[in-house]
Order: sequence, then C-alpha cells, then structure tokens
Amino acid sequence: MSAVFDAAVRRHRLVAILRGVKRASLAARVAALHGAGVRLIEVALSEPTALAALEDLVRLAPADMLVGAGTVTTRELAEAAHRAGATFLVTPHVALPTIAYAREHDLGVLAGALTPTDIATAREAGARFIKLFPASAVGPDYVKALLGPYPDLELLAVGGVGSANLAPYLRAGAIGAGVGGALASGSPDDGFAAAAAEARALLQVLDRP
Repeated sequence: MSAVFDAAVRRHRLVAILRGVKRASLAARVAALHGAGVRLIEVALSEPTALAALEDLVRLAPADMLVGAGTVTTRELAEAAHRAGATFLVTPHVALPTIAYAREHDLGVLAGALTPTDIATAREAGARFIKLFPASAVGPDYVKALLGPYPDLELLAVGGVGSANLAPYLRAGAIGAGVGGALASGSPDDGFAAAAAEARALLQVLDRP
C-alpha cells in the first residue's frame, strides 16, 4: 500500500485535511471533494470522535480515494488508525514510532518536519515525503533554501496554505500541499460548494506548468 500512496502523492499532489468535521454530513463532504478531484484525504485524530469519523470515511470513500489519518503522534494512535482502515499516516512532527509503524505495516507516511535536522531525521527513519509544517511560518523562500542541500526532497507545504498562496511554494520546489481550512468548512445545505470550489482551485494551481 505504501507504493500506491507514493504514486498517488506524486500524481495528485493534494491532501485534503479534515479536522473537527461532523460525521452526519461526512458523506456529502466526501462526495463534494471527490467530485472536485480530491483523491487523498485525511482525518486528523485530534478529537475524541475522530477515530469514528475515520471509520466512516473509510466506508464512504470511493475506491479511487485514499484515506489516511493525521496528527498520528504515537504508535498507539498509529495502530488504532490502521485498525480503522487508514492506508497512510500523517504526523505534525518527526514522530519516529509512527514512521516505524508505517514501515512495518506497509502504510504510506507523510512526516511532519520543519528544520533541516527534522528533515534528515525523518528521512533516515524511512519517510519519503516531508510535510513542511507550519509552512506559513517560514514561507516559500525557506522551501527554496531547503532544496539546496536536499535537491531530491519531496516536500508538501502544510499550514496556512490555500489556492491564493500555493503557487510560490510550488515555484520554490514544493511538490504539493496539504490543506484543511476551506476544505474542512462549508455547509451541507449547498453540498459543500465552497469546499469543492477551493479544491478545484487548488488542483488548477497544481496543474499549471
């Protein structure tokens, strides 16, 4: 499954992050995001109901949408997310037990890192993709600087990134982005039209040469 995740990240380049979403409207949100082109989606495990929402999402997601768990900070959370059906794990920092669990069980992993030391540690532990978090705190110039010593770095900008400011990160060398914000907001009354519109806008930015 890790190979499937790796290929999906390189192809689609966008991970939708759901945090604190209502389970009752999850089906409508997933349908809206999938219809807009989202193929990688994570549920952040930062609330008591998040594991149940993850189980719901695994059941609801179309076959061509990969479902993962975010904010996986411990091995115990990694195990719980795996049992719930997650095919990839995302961390906010260099969570070595999470990276190790993902490697042991052939799950995809997106490791949070900020400094060069973080990045080196995560890569040495086996993380192929780096989640630069919080990206907005350091900006695109920081991404460009990182690519100097790490020219093969596959980095996704996460935190304060949206369709309006993604392009400079891509020009600096990021391969994609993880986005919550507008993708995790909106109303079921209009079929989560705003979330779908932002997803389409993000994918248009990612598709530009």
